[in-house]
Amino acid sequence: MKSTLSLLILLHLCAMSAFSQNIFDARQSVLLQATVQDDPPMIVLNWRVDTINGGYTIWRKVKDDLQWGDSLAFVGPGSTSWTDTAVSIGIGYEYKVLKILPAFPFENGTPNFGSAYLYAGIQVQPIHYRGSCLVLIDSTFKQTLESEITRLLKDLEADVWRAESLFVDRNDPVTTVKSYIQLWASSNQDNNRELFLLGRVPVPYSGDIVPDGHYNDHKGAWPCDSYYANLDGLWTDQTINITTSPGTRNDNVPGDGKFDNSVIPSDAALQVGRVDFANMSLFPESEEQLLRRYLDKDHRWRNGLTPVLERALVDNNFGDQEGLGSAGWRNFAPMFGSAKVLDLQYRQTLSNQSYLWSYGCGGGGPQSASDISSTTNFTTDSLQTVFTMLFGSYFGDWDYPNNFLRAAIASRTCLGSTWGNRPQWFLHHMALGENIGYATQLTMNNRGLYIPSYYGGYVNTALMGDPTLRMHILRPVENLVARQAGLHVQLEWIDPANAIGYYVYKKMATDSVFQLLNQVPQTSQTYLDTCALAGSAEYMVRSVELRTSASGTYYNLSAGITVDFESIPSAFSTVLVVADSGTSNGSVTLNPSGGCPPYHYLWDTGQTTSQISGLEAGVYCVMFSDCGSCTEVYCATVELSSSAGTLPGLSSSRLYPNPVDDQFVLEMYFENYQDLHLEIFNTQGRSMARQMQSGKDMILHWDVNSLPPGFYWIRVESAFGRMMFPFVIVGE
Repeated sequence: MKSTLSLLILLHLCAMSAFSQNIFDARQSVLLQATVQDDPPMIVLNWRVDTINGGYTIWRKVKDDLQWGDSLAFVGPGSTSWTDTAVSIGIGYEYKVLKILPAFPFENGTPNFGSAYLYAGIQVQPIHYRGSCLVLIDSTFKQTLESEITRLLKDLEADVWRAESLFVDRNDPVTTVKSYIQLWASSNQDNNRELFLLGRVPVPYSGDIVPDGHYNDHKGAWPCDSYYANLDGLWTDQTINITTSPGTRNDNVPGDGKFDNSVIPSDAALQVGRVDFANMSLFPESEEQLLRRYLDKDHRWRNGLTPVLERALVDNNFGDQEGLGSAGWRNFAPMFGSAKVLDLQYRQTLSNQSYLWSYGCGGGGPQSASDISSTTNFTTDSLQTVFTMLFGSYFGDWDYPNNFLRAAIASRTCLGSTWGNRPQWFLHHMALGENIGYATQLTMNNRGLYIPSYYGGYVNTALMGDPTLRMHILRPVENLVARQAGLHVQLEWIDPANAIGYYVYKKMATDSVFQLLNQVPQTSQTYLDTCALAGSAEYMVRSVELRTSASGTYYNLSAGITVDFESIPSAFSTVLVVADSGTSNGSVTLNPSGGCPPYHYLWDTGQTTSQISGLEAGVYCVMFSDCGSCTEVYCATVELSSSAGTLPGLSSSRLYPNPVDDQFVLEMYFENYQDLHLEIFNTQGRSMARQMQSGKDMILHWDVNSLPPGFYWIRVESAFGRMMFPFVIVGE
């Protein structure tokens, strides 16, 4: 049996020599990718040939389904593709492919599978709203990093996250910190909820675990940000009693503030990531400087200012049968295609060549992985990789001083790192536009949905980095300007990326997130907001591309570029003719300024002209619209004409000077004592000023220098009648 198996391995190694993939990695993975066709719609799954297998079984599910259901197909050992024609354009589908293996390498009859997962689609629709994000920040840096934190929140908003920030003390109990998170989560019920831990946010510890297998010196409580991600589970501190590790950091005894749970008690509800450079003394930069550098490179990445080639490398320095490097191959093939995933030395290659993703594993310590790199190297290296998976002993416990996993993102380029194998990470949704926090939550909650599920659900699962980051970046538009165009707002911009189209968004003071204005992307680099309400608004423009990856095609949006604008209220010049008492001889003539003809009018009288007549005293409203379908409602008041008989007891009256500059005098002489209410209205019927007067002979001086030039009415009312006095305010 052994000789036969060795011969099969040798033959396979010869076939794979040009490909250079570790044989154990090849056994434990299927290098899956997809090509798509629009008409008729089809998704073709492709994988590399592997002659030593018992065939491939294929499943498909909707992205958020929690089970796979029945398989769709089984194809033989020599197959390298399968076509799904039961698909629709615009929808994403998740596939699982399991390769049946002989009892390799275990030789004991245990079922063994090589696995692959892929999220594929044809022209999958863009995501205009991603969810809510709480940036939980160490208050040590509230002032010194104020500008960078403000910029981060704007960057999150530009990717259409509802972003909020909260500062905590680095010495707060973790239970107190979690209470803040739970309060925030209770008022944010989005499907995607991000928790970005920035700085030395208090570190929870939990469990009696040893994921790296070092039982003699590394068993006990490990750091667990999953405690913050899990909102409704029961975490206890009563039963675990272990003090065998060197030092006390991994000790866990009842009542010490470290939890008993080795497995997350229920699903993680939040997508969590941490950027924490406390106790990184090997770096010449301070903790504050490292945080600032991370936020600077985070900003550059989001705006397309960090060039990197879309490919990946895998460097597996373990020869064991677990096939540790399969974690890289399994995830990277759906991102780039297997031809762009290369077996190369980690540090030597990344020192002078760029790879968007990388995987490296080797015998580890808290500050290094053999034949990969070390914290000391990261203090000076500028390795050209944005996202990395690293695996080795000890450094998965990321709260060690000068920890290797945190050192990766403290370096000059890298933005995200994970401990790649315990548990296995599943990142395939990122190939079609998901953020890395989505993959973190998926990995935390894997209790068997994805194979292999080694250490699935363990409390130590952690992402070092910003959880909102995406893999594909489209450079945003530039020089966005806004100007008033009549009743409208005209936006203009330039696009260095020459995208296929643009989406425009708007946020008023009452909006918590940007609202999409155009459901279909426009191709011109101008936009007319034809119904711009008066007041402050923030506009945002995002470019869009049809991005092709090794998992299909989807519409990828750039970061948004914003501009603030104060819209000018619409203006109407109105001619009012007052009505005599007991008659219908009043009229209203409406002359709009701004907008674009033709104008349309619909009065509440049913009339459709700019002038209406034959009116009694009263209020008359019109629905006005222009050529851009911008609609407003305007109301005018037709008052009774002024005459001595309209105010019983009035002997005489006059208003002077008229026109008035800054003050007029209104004289009124009554036969009897009067209590009067006086109110000034503009031509739109809006009350501008008011006062009360009492007496028999009244000479009223009224200061109107705060009112703009124009035509006004002063209405005088007693308990028995009223009358109107017209006047005009002139400018200086």
